[in-house]
Amino acid sequence: MCDSEVKFVNDYTVIYSGVQSDNKTRREHGVAICFDPIATKVWKDSGSEWEAVSERIIKIRLKCTPIDITVLSIYSPVNPSTKRMANDADKFYSDLQDTINNVSTNDILIIMGDLNARVGGNQQQLSSTNSVGPFTVDVENENGARLVDLCEINNIIVLNTFFQHKLLHQTSWMHPGNKIWHMIDYTLVNKKFR
Repeated sequence: MCDSEVKFVNDYTVIYSGVQSDNKTRREHGVAICFDPIATKVWKDSGSEWEAVSERIIKIRLKCTPIDITVLSIYSPVNPSTKRMANDADKFYSDLQDTINNVSTNDILIIMGDLNARVGGNQQQLSSTNSVGPFTVDVENENGARLVDLCEINNIIVLNTFFQHKLLHQTSWMHPGNKIWHMIDYTLVNKKFR
């Protein structure tokens, strides 16, 4: 069970879903989507459609012209190192797949958030998938492999990897031990709309 709510702060709208207050830890605070005044109006005019799938996945839908947009804000479990963590990751990816399955195939699907994943690899691996572009900065980890599989199954691309930027602009997190920058925040979009 998760806490979820829509809050209006001045002209902004915050839609969030998270672990119940009595169960919160530093690692599990939840996910949110924040709309500026223009997006708030579009969302309200669209029927204010949203769903708190879990404390790690929230879905909103915007009815736009000519194509409707579904946005998923997600917070993936960290790369699993124990059986319990692997089970949490399995549950998360199962919930994410179920959520994707329930999105209209006519919508633009945008998935964004902290995926705790690293996609990357050599050029031979990159050429075998159409979901990951040539501009990766990491060596793939287990969550990265799960992410690439999810993208391949659902005809989704890891949008960030198709654009070349300075390393500083491609990375989102520095490992405190080895001081290596990693990209763990990605934006995913269905291929038919790229």
